[in-house]
Amino acid sequence: MTAGVPGTGIGGLFYLVAALLLPLRGLILRMRGARVPWPTLFRQMRLAVGVFLGIWATGWLLGFVVGPIAGTARIAGRAESVTRGFRSIVRWSALLAGLGALAVVLLSVEVARLVVRKRA
Repeated sequence: MTAGVPGTGIGGLFYLVAALLLPLRGLILRMRGARVPWPTLFRQMRLAVGVFLGIWATGWLLGFVVGPIAGTARIAGRAESVTRGFRSIVRWSALLAGLGALAVVLLSVEVARLVVRKRA
């Protein structure tokens, strides 16, 4: 979760994952005989794909901007092994950190749900 990158917080990523899974949910509902608003489902999914691409582009641009700075620091400090993978890490860190936090929260909630259900 990187401050200043919209959509990479837990709430934003939860929405994005839910929106990407809407067509699957639509198929399940359709198999049960319900009427499914396909244009709305696909509009939400396209929006989520656009936000994911925006997050990736932000990480790519950060790597593009910070990469030369890291290269300058590498030359000055002669710490080549430390900064070698810096550019690729920055590109994916915003998205992966947010998805990791979301996975931990969702897993915790599901475990808590199972524990509370057993007590009741």
